[in-house]
Amino acid sequence: MNDFDDLMRSAWQAARPPVDSAALVRRVRRHRMLHRLRRGLEIAITLLAVVVLLRPLAGAALTPAYWLVMPFFVVYMPVAWWLLLRTPSPRAEAATLDVATYAQVRLAQLRAGLRELRIARLTAVVLLVYALSAVIATTVIDADAWRSAAGRLLLYAGVCALLTYAVSRTRRRRYRAEYRAMRRLAGPR
Repeated sequence: MNDFDDLMRSAWQAARPPVDSAALVRRVRRHRMLHRLRRGLEIAITLLAVVVLLRPLAGAALTPAYWLVMPFFVVYMPVAWWLLLRTPSPRAEAATLDVATYAQVRLAQLRAGLRELRIARLTAVVLLVYALSAVIATTVIDADAWRSAAGRLLLYAGVCALLTYAVSRTRRRRYRAEYRAMRRLAGPR
């Protein structure tokens, strides 16, 4: 053990100063609101994808853009929702446990978060490869309408990949720093 670990243990087990309950309530409400907004955004994106995919049933034309985007959403959306729904929610009573047990619970949560970041990066790469192969295929078969749709798909996939990597990189740093601290706090296995 080093001094930092001893300080963490003593801080964890020490009596806490009184908490400003109004500030705590504001933080909890803000956290809940952000969580609802994230879930709302996920639902809105999913509904938008479903509307786009079901447009031909309402009489819309089957354009090249539709055929290029459809395979990605048919695979991506069910997998994304499966990952979101199977992720276990953190248990509130874990915070009342002893330090080592809490650290083990938090380590499991951080490992799940790091796994989700890897899956997000992999999904962005798969979308980019799919869009690039669509551009190559449409160039080879020399179809102007398809090439235009594939070019837009490649542009959107590139933006999606860059945003995914930017978000993933910042979160990964934060998760790994906390993971190392919790690993020291958990002690040897």
